[in-house]
Amino acid sequence: MNILVLTMLMVSMVGCSTMRESLIVGAGTGAATGAIGASSLADRNKGQAALQGALIGGAIGGIASYFLHKGMDKRDDRVRRETLFNLEKFNVSTPSGYQSSSGPGLTVPKVEAQWIDTQVQGKKLIEGHRVWVITEEPQWVPNPPKAKK
Repeated sequence: MNILVLTMLMVSMVGCSTMRESLIVGAGTGAATGAIGASSLADRNKGQAALQGALIGGAIGGIASYFLHKGMDKRDDRVRRETLFNLEKFNVSTPSGYQSSSGPGLTVPKVEAQWIDTQVQGKKLIEGHRVWVITEEPQWVPNPPKAKK
């Protein structure tokens, strides 16, 4: 019972972590769970059953934590990219109805991506790449007068 409580505490204390930490927690949790489960199900020779359960549980926990961590990393990268390239959608830079005592704000410039194909210019090979062009400059947004209370 003490091992189960310790395992739950260890799992709950790990939030954002590195791959190494995720693998350690996953393998440790799997080993503890496997050892407890195998020893409680064994009729005799509980020590040997606990050892085998710990090895199998540790392997399964380590593999599972590897794939879970990679999936969360991919999701976090996607969310980070979507947020950074769509700041106006999240009202990060001067949202409509901007209200501040510091004065007017600026709208977000409109940006367009253009793909340039791979090409040869004289002795240079220029690989395909993306060029970002500002199509609409930012504009000042006057701050509406504050309503009197």
